[in-house]
Amino acid sequence: MIPRRILSFAQDQHGDWVALLDCGHRRHVRHRPPLSIFPWVEHAEGRTEHVGAPIECGRCVTREWPDGFEPYKATKIFDQDSTPAGLLADHQTRAGVWGRLEVLDGSLALRFVAPLDERVELHAGDSTPIPPELPHHVELSGPVRFRVQFHRRGS
Repeated sequence: MIPRRILSFAQDQHGDWVALLDCGHRRHVRHRPPLSIFPWVEHAEGRTEHVGAPIECGRCVTREWPDGFEPYKATKIFDQDSTPAGLLADHQTRAGVWGRLEVLDGSLALRFVAPLDERVELHAGDSTPIPPELPHHVELSGPVRFRVQFHRRGS
């Protein structure tokens, strides 16, 4: 799992508490022992004390795109000769910023290192989300053209 920071809480249509996370996802936080033990969620003071605290986000593990995120900038189009060394080494997006890697021609691999530890093969026309703050790098194996679009929560 991937820890994310709690920004605030809201209730769903059933009255259950949902943590709004800095990655853009929402996570139900229910006190239902033995499956989930969050006694603090039942009181306003407990919820207030947990704003800013880490909690696991299963949706980031599956790289599920969050609702309400909009593009705000993109890299130039890179190829096998113009790819910056920084993209070939481990790096990450900032907190609250999602990337979308788009392959225009050729193919490459997007390699996530711990904690995700996943390799994603992409070919011309493919794109894949890059969750905030997860270390990753691209692996080139031949001719390719690609770019990254950056997204953040819309206003």
